[in-house]
Amino acid sequence: MHKFSLVRWSGVVLKELHELSRDKISAAMIFLTPLLQLILLGYAVNMDPHHIPAALLNYDNERLSEVFVSTAQNTGYFSLSPFESATEAEKAFSRGDVLFIITIPQGFTEKILRAEKPQLLIQADAIDPMATGNALNAIVMASKTLFQHDLPPSLAGQQSDDVYDLVIHRMFNPEGITQFNTIPGIIGSILSTTLILMTALAVTRERESGAMENLLISPVTAFEVMMGKITPFVLIGVIQAALILVSAIVIFELPLVGNLLLVFFILMIYIFLCLSIGITISSLAHSQLQALQMSSFYFIPSVMLSGFISPFISMPFWAQWLGSCLPLTYFIRLMKGVMLKGYSLDAIWPDLMMLVGLSAVIMFIALKSWNKTLD
Repeated sequence: MHKFSLVRWSGVVLKELHELSRDKISAAMIFLTPLLQLILLGYAVNMDPHHIPAALLNYDNERLSEVFVSTAQNTGYFSLSPFESATEAEKAFSRGDVLFIITIPQGFTEKILRAEKPQLLIQADAIDPMATGNALNAIVMASKTLFQHDLPPSLAGQQSDDVYDLVIHRMFNPEGITQFNTIPGIIGSILSTTLILMTALAVTRERESGAMENLLISPVTAFEVMMGKITPFVLIGVIQAALILVSAIVIFELPLVGNLLLVFFILMIYIFLCLSIGITISSLAHSQLQALQMSSFYFIPSVMLSGFISPFISMPFWAQWLGSCLPLTYFIRLMKGVMLKGYSLDAIWPDLMMLVGLSAVIMFIALKSWNKTLD
């Protein structure tokens, strides 16, 4: 057995460094991946969102109602937008444009002055407890001393919660179970990780082994080859999705309020989209290592900017813009809307069209890149 030689060891090290320097993609990933993680985690991920969009239905417009509105704004958690009707506010609430509906009833100020103890209603989208929990706690604490300088002498000395009732309805997830919020994101991340990786590595492996040359001499079109490649993985994705859904319902007692067929329709679109991304990556990668690195480069922003790690609404504008280009963002919204809120096709139509549009674009890119690969 030969003794360890620094000369031989340094020769191997130099050889590997030389090989790495020739692999431009791998060299770029070494520096870009940790830098991307640092920027996204440092700037985009925010577990305590402020200035959350909220719909305001103020039917009173008197002194004490204005005090409540100012107090809610001053907490820093609410960004109130007046709405003319409850119908408009509910539509914005269902689209996810606002996470709260604050309703101040008519005669609110007058009833307080008469010691009739009126009710003020706050409806919160509680699917994500992190997005709304701190805001609700802040308004409850602030409301205790809300009117201490505005009450007449006959009511002096009373706390605000003695002169009116603050009624909070935590919609869709009243118990604040975090699994209800995370499981749709887990389904999407598991499907994207397994399907993209399997497709990208399988196709790249054939190119490395020389098996792709057999396809080049066969009388099949690029589209036929691509569809033949991804069809087995479609079946794998369907089995995975069904297994995850059943497990989530049985183990975590995840409610399935909406239409099951609509859930599987969304899943099928997302499965084809993930496989198209895998095909595109395989056409760009020259080795399995590059395919793995490029897949990881996609997974990091996809998970962090989709609203899976932290509330989407709490991210800065640039991060929301990037997140709006990622399929997982719309998949999570759609799954939450159908599974947990029971939304029909009409309510989820905008997000569904975005997911279908992204699928069409990515499949077109995959087909074009596959054509170049065969050429």
